[in-house]
Amino acid sequence: MAENLIDTYIFPKEIDFQPGGPPSGFDVEVVNDSAVFAGFQLEVQAAGAISNRRPDWYQISPEVSSKTPPGDATRFHITLIDSPVPGFVGLMNITVRVFSLELPDEDREVIRVNVQQGNIPIPLQLSLPIQDFRTDPGEQIEIPVKVYNPSQLTTLATVRLQGLNASWLRQGSERQVDIGAGQAGTVTFICQLPDTVQTVSRDYPLTFTATHSQGPPAEAIATLDVSPSGKLLFRTTPEERLVPAKWGWLPGWYAPSVQYQLEWQNSSNLKQDVRVQWHNSSEFKGIRCQMTPELLAIAPGEKGTITLEVKARRPLLGLKRLRNLEIGTLLSDQRLGTSTPGRKYIKLRITPMIPLWTFLGAIPLLIYLLWALSWLNPNNTRYGHQAAVNTVALDGLGNKVISGSTDQDIRLWRVPGFLLPWIRQDMGKLGETTKAVRVVKYRPVDNNQVVAGLENGDIQIWDVLAVGDRLDSFFYRKDDRVLALQYSQDSRWLYSGHGSGLVLQWDVDHDWAEFARLEPGFREPERSRQFDFAVYGLSFVDQADDQLAVAGRFNQLVLWDLTTDDLKTLPYREGGKDDYILSIDSAEFRPTLLATADNQGWITLWDLETCQTSDRPCEIIDQWPDGHGGKAVQSVALSDNACYLVSGGADGRVMLWPLNPNGTRANQYNQGLEIDRSLPTRQGNRFWGEKLYPTVRGVAIQRLQYSLLVASGSEDTQVRVSETEHMPQLGCDLLPHSAGEDQS
Repeated sequence: MAENLIDTYIFPKEIDFQPGGPPSGFDVEVVNDSAVFAGFQLEVQAAGAISNRRPDWYQISPEVSSKTPPGDATRFHITLIDSPVPGFVGLMNITVRVFSLELPDEDREVIRVNVQQGNIPIPLQLSLPIQDFRTDPGEQIEIPVKVYNPSQLTTLATVRLQGLNASWLRQGSERQVDIGAGQAGTVTFICQLPDTVQTVSRDYPLTFTATHSQGPPAEAIATLDVSPSGKLLFRTTPEERLVPAKWGWLPGWYAPSVQYQLEWQNSSNLKQDVRVQWHNSSEFKGIRCQMTPELLAIAPGEKGTITLEVKARRPLLGLKRLRNLEIGTLLSDQRLGTSTPGRKYIKLRITPMIPLWTFLGAIPLLIYLLWALSWLNPNNTRYGHQAAVNTVALDGLGNKVISGSTDQDIRLWRVPGFLLPWIRQDMGKLGETTKAVRVVKYRPVDNNQVVAGLENGDIQIWDVLAVGDRLDSFFYRKDDRVLALQYSQDSRWLYSGHGSGLVLQWDVDHDWAEFARLEPGFREPERSRQFDFAVYGLSFVDQADDQLAVAGRFNQLVLWDLTTDDLKTLPYREGGKDDYILSIDSAEFRPTLLATADNQGWITLWDLETCQTSDRPCEIIDQWPDGHGGKAVQSVALSDNACYLVSGGADGRVMLWPLNPNGTRANQYNQGLEIDRSLPTRQGNRFWGEKLYPTVRGVAIQRLQYSLLVASGSEDTQVRVSETEHMPQLGCDLLPHSAGEDQS
């Protein structure tokens, strides 16, 4: 059997050691039993010591011996500075390992150390079961932290979390836990992330610090990664310009430039640098474009505008020329994927310096004038509706109104025609249906389509740009009245509410050129849910389109969670078979504010933010029964910024209700503002009978740069549009809305 080439002797073989007291040590003598010169090194190991702890609890002198000849010895001295196991008291074995770079062998010897109670402060030990967290805005996460007390005394540990906004931590950024000697305890921080625009997507470094009265603090580090979420909305104002914008005394080859406002709303949690991309700039000669600024930085939750200045060369003679300029968006951060804005078309109409019509003579001009004025004739059935108007909708720019009527027509109206009476406002029929039209809605993306719900259960989709072109027509159950429609924000899904209590989900994101080959008629919805009341109102009440408010007969108001299919009934007044919630609406930029109206005359405002994320009841923040003289309120609509509510009722009035920032009525307008009214008729004697005002069945509101547009439709067959000023003194609408045009 081969002999070991290293002999090791330790003396003494047992020592006492008190951490924090005088140093204790022992000697190690190493004998070179080999036939060569060799240098030696020592390594000290202790049972129960932390494997990755630095060797800072002992010192060796010398650290490396000089090379000794065969048979010679080297003496080392080892001094203990601290306990290798913090807080340990008792008998411990320490192993001394001896090795040499010149020899293949090594030797080990054990010394017994009696560790006594020390007086050195002992730090706590922190560990994180999870060190990398990944989550989405609006979600709640739990962050566990394990705290170990290595000392021999019970201690009260205080654990603090730094690196996050204090308002995100539901129970605060500091937790305390009692930990016994040699025991471990766990604390949990609950982090509730706010909505998308308030939570910037990035890595948040988390620092955990544990302190106690018996030793120095301990620290651990983790990371919270917030995923990209939300979307970027893009729109142009106006959608059409005329060159030249004003006629001068002398014709000019190049007219003064016209401007478009390109606006982006950053409803995501990513900061974006936006550039404009032209897709067909090479197709049109004689058109010059300039952007100011060329690069636009938009923070989450903010808006930004690029001014597009267009200058066009005019032809000498001819007709107006229409140029469709296609523009897109280039983003600095592409992580939003399909939620990025698509392309937009802006129209540019270029008039010649000498219009062709000047050569056509007086007779064609006279015929044209007679035709243009023919709409003033009240007996002309080609103009306007011939029966009650049930529903109206304004487009996003406030340029056009869509109306649906019992006369089975969907009509398109030009808004400036209402504000400037000498302009013909009726642009004609968008479509002719076979039954009364109960509800119409604009497609949110581009406003280029209109969906209509009919009395016989049909749902029809019409092309706004190609007037009279019906893209689709389908139904699920015949004669099941369509009383409510609601698009998702991305326009992919359409939800319909029916008299039978059905709520159906339809996929309407199609290539219509291909889809038009399908025959109109019965179609299976993507999803359905049966309610036990006729559904008169649908509205999304969250940013992600996951919570759908459903309202109708028996005064029923329910929240349908589309992700879990759960239902939550809101505490509305009890109602019988003759009681209806006739209309609901939420604000585009504050969807958790919900307005409801019923046939008992009540208007109610709800704050649904709290009850969507907890078991707490939904909160009514304001309600009143006399907005329309105690008569039924047929329709309500909220402005996109939740600063204005408009209502229409059976008293024939259209009322505007300015709101406070918290969603309640403004005190100085507690009784509302009457901004329009249907024309009265008389019951009984033609001259002395009681005045009756036809019911206002539908209302819509659009906030422009300097004014508010309110559209209404009533039983007297009329569609009306009113304009009123902003009310910045409320504090809810301090800044002008840059998306609209000044129509005054």
